[in-house]
Amino acid sequence: MEQCFAVLSVKKELACYDHAEERRWRHLGSCRFKTILIGRVPRVDCPEQGVKTVAVPWALPHSRFTIMFERFAIEVLLMTQTVKGAMTILRLQWDATWHIIERAVARGKARKEPSVLPRIGIDEKAFVKGRKYVSILYNLDNSTVEAIEEGHNTEAAKSCFSRLSQEQLKSVEVVAMDMSQAFVRAAKEMIPFAESKIVHDTFHIMKMANEAVDKVRSGEHSGEHSGEHKRLLKDGDDRLKGE
Repeated sequence: MEQCFAVLSVKKELACYDHAEERRWRHLGSCRFKTILIGRVPRVDCPEQGVKTVAVPWALPHSRFTIMFERFAIEVLLMTQTVKGAMTILRLQWDATWHIIERAVARGKARKEPSVLPRIGIDEKAFVKGRKYVSILYNLDNSTVEAIEEGHNTEAAKSCFSRLSQEQLKSVEVVAMDMSQAFVRAAKEMIPFAESKIVHDTFHIMKMANEAVDKVRSGEHSGEHSGEHKRLLKDGDDRLKGE
């Protein structure tokens, strides 16, 4: 009698009960033609969990693609950097492409082991032509994304930080961010002693410094029309002269 391993909470060797209806899985193409695997998967009757379908070695449960095809699809997505571009090459629909991405992310998260995060960063990312934003928490040491949340306010940032364990939050030595007060508030609420760990990026610091210098030079800061720069020039001091 045929012996099978079924999709059970605990793997067991059981006798074949029957075969499920015919299924199809898309495999790697051959000579520019689609390759489809067709078969009826055995089922087993578990005394504890009832009739279950056997886990096939070439595909994940409920997937219409083989593991090899999904791996190839992810490589194409990484190379093209666009879902639409990958869809064209792979000849897939939007939903199917996103399902492949979701399964790949789930596999990666399942294999990922918790580790200390001494240097992290949090930033916002705009998409849909700036109409939507997400907050991204990432590991600065190896450039990996640790959490993503819709929005770019304090609650979104706190949600990102909450994905880390207490041990990981305690291990943070530096958290880099722009000068967003929402991110600052979230860090202070979620990370122990965050006040001494927050580091603002040089781009925004230099931008604010340049704007302050421009205001002083033009007189907007003091409210005087003559401007600080003009007063200094009268004394032969050109330190505020623009480059």
